[in-house]
Amino acid sequence: MQILTNFMRGFAIGIANIIPGVSGGTVALMLGIYQRLLDAISALGLESLKALVSGREAIKTELQRVDAAFLGALAAGAGVAIVASARLMGYLLETHHDPTYGLFFGLVLASLVVPWRLIKHFSATSLVFCLVAIALVVGLTLAMSGEDRLQAAQKKALIKSNVSTTSPISNNLARQTTVATDSGNMLLFFASGILAICAMILPGISGSFMLLLVGVYFDILVCINERQLMLLAIFAAGAAVGLLIFTRFLKYLLQRYGDATMSFLFGLVIGSLYAIWPFKSYGMVAGRRVDIANIIPDSFTANEGLTLLTILLGIIVVIVFMMIEGRQKRPKEQA
Repeated sequence: MQILTNFMRGFAIGIANIIPGVSGGTVALMLGIYQRLLDAISALGLESLKALVSGREAIKTELQRVDAAFLGALAAGAGVAIVASARLMGYLLETHHDPTYGLFFGLVLASLVVPWRLIKHFSATSLVFCLVAIALVVGLTLAMSGEDRLQAAQKKALIKSNVSTTSPISNNLARQTTVATDSGNMLLFFASGILAICAMILPGISGSFMLLLVGVYFDILVCINERQLMLLAIFAAGAAVGLLIFTRFLKYLLQRYGDATMSFLFGLVIGSLYAIWPFKSYGMVAGRRVDIANIIPDSFTANEGLTLLTILLGIIVVIVFMMIEGRQKRPKEQA
């Protein structure tokens, strides 16, 4: 039963990673498994490698120590969600954008109570950390103008389709058939892997958006298209190093400065509500919608009504799950 529960948690995290602006870290925090996830990942290290060559008993002991059943179920759920739901979520975002975002907005809004409960004493310091986190997420969201977003989408479409036109953007991309494999790019890809995974771990921050800001996102797309496996392996190595180091750092902060760190994470989730606000102006690139900026609808149509209903549905879903979880905990506490 516990494995199935963790599989479904992983499934939710996987779906979140498909939705632009919604991070897996946000969902893990919403589900109340963020601390356990950090503990499990930070437990991985040299001891795990040594156990692999030390016999069956050592491997079994190590799997228990790193909470492998929990991590495995989460990973399996996330993987299945990404494979099974990618097309469905893509379709929903293209054809029912506002109601789809509305559902996630409601889910995140109602789930704010989870990190809030984990703050033992909300002080003036906690408030400062919370406000800084909100400003960070909103600031990152506003870091690219609408025109920049459209140009970025055009670049991405050109790289994926290998179509060249007469525009300056397409001409530059047409000339960039591969990414140079020099020491500078190797170091940049390694550092970018660290940055991306750190962003993905933190609630409310998109790893791909951070790569876009530092100018590496399109180079990675080119590497994927051209099968430049060495640079991709270097990027993956950076992500692995970042994952092991950053999770340990976050675990230390939560243990040493629990309320301040949780207040910061709480602020990140609040800030993410700005990123996933369902009503947005947009443009079209290669037949796909590109969100530009948040707006307040100037009319109330069926779309706005359906979006409000999905927001309410998201809130109700969270409340129901919290009630179920509360009932499951009471017998255990009484026992």
